[in-house]
Order: sequence, then C-alpha cells, then structure tokens
Amino acid sequence: METRHLELKTEFGIDGQGSLDIFNNDSSKALILICPGGGYHHLSPRESLPVVNKFLSFGYNCALLKYSVSPYSYPTQLNEINASIKYLSKIYKNIFLMGFSAGGHLASLGGTDIYSSLVKGMILCYPVISLNEYTHLGTQTNFLGSINLEENRKKFSINNRVNKLTPPTFIWCTRTDESVSYQNTLMMIEALKKNNVYNEFIIYPNGPHGMALADESATIEGHENCKDEEVAGWVNNANLFIQKVLKDEK
Repeated sequence: METRHLELKTEFGIDGQGSLDIFNNDSSKALILICPGGGYHHLSPRESLPVVNKFLSFGYNCALLKYSVSPYSYPTQLNEINASIKYLSKIYKNIFLMGFSAGGHLASLGGTDIYSSLVKGMILCYPVISLNEYTHLGTQTNFLGSINLEENRKKFSINNRVNKLTPPTFIWCTRTDESVSYQNTLMMIEALKKNNVYNEFIIYPNGPHGMALADESATIEGHENCKDEEVAGWVNNANLFIQKVLKDEK
C-alpha cells in the first residue's frame, strides 16, 4: 500500500497544523477524504485509521485530513479542506467526502464551498449541521472563534448552504444521540430535499454519539457501548451509495 504525507502549511501555505495522509494511489478508483470528529477540539482516533482501513478494504483510495483544531478557528479548517479537495482532484476523478460529527460539519462545508463541483458525493455520520439551534456548542465555539456572531452562525450552518449543485449525500445518525441532536440530520435532509439533491439517510433508533464504525474498533477509549451490529450496517449502505453515484456518473 502506497502512502503519502503532506503538511498543509508547507504544501499550501495555510496557517495551521493540518496534514493530509493519502493511502493508495490508483487514480482509476474513487478516493474518500475522511474528516474525523472531535468538536474542532481534537481528532477522534476511532474515526480515523479504522475508517481508512475499512474503506481501503472495499478497494477505494483514502485520504485522512488531520485538520487543525482549537486554538485554530475559521478560516483555517475551511482552507485546509478546500486545498485538499483541489489537490486531490488533480489526481483522482471521483472524490467523496466523509465526516463524523464536527468532521461532518467540515466535510459538508467542503461540499458546499468553492470546490463543491469537484466532489462526487458526501457521507455524513452524525454530523453537526447547524451552528444555531440544535448545535453542538463546542463545535460552534471552536470553529467560529472570534467571529461567533449570529450572522456567521447562520452563514456556516450547512442547511443554509445547500443548493441545487450540492453533491449527492448519504447521512446517518441515531435518535438517542445526546451530543449532536438528530435534528441536525433532519435539517440537512430537508435542505437537500428542497433543492432536489439526491440523498439517502438512516436514523437508527438507538445509539450514543460517536459510534464510528460501530464495530470492535469503536470500543476503544472506554466506548464499549458503541458496538452495535445494526448500526454497523451503515458502512455497507454507504458503499452501495458510492457505487450508485459512480454508476450514475457514467
């Protein structure tokens, strides 16, 4: 397996501590750009390499965006994902964005910003969508930093950024998530529906926040309650979603 490591500050001149790890280099296959969660405060290990390895097993290329976290705030993370999309698009024709929790917010920022046309699809896992109602306060505070004003909370709420050119989206969450309300997912679904954007979604009835792959890899760091056979099914459903989007592109 070929891997490549890029320091985003060195490569693109972005003021931050972000980096990009690229796994495999088969430009004939799709690439999944993965953004772990962590409230823009840290990056969850359970949503990083285990996810990379799972989707490598399906035959995809993967890239892991280790984006900057607090004390860095906007626009650092948006610059990092935009630079990553632009760079990767020169190598891979089919790029999918995948994000967990706050990483879902960042992934969907990338999918609704200046390089959205380079993105084939998004996979959003219990994402933070709103920076207003139903938000995750840590995500809101750490991302906006000194510009945490009403106008910016509205501007960077993803449901307000969706338009008819937003890429197809797969989104899932659990109804009992106490950290990021499932209302975030409902707001995103409604925005996608309003703009006639193809979407698939699953709202599982039970499960805590941060279930990651919901398999054995999700139980580390004292998260034994994150293993759930039903929820783990999201991975295969996401794979089918990717295959459908790729087929429709032909």
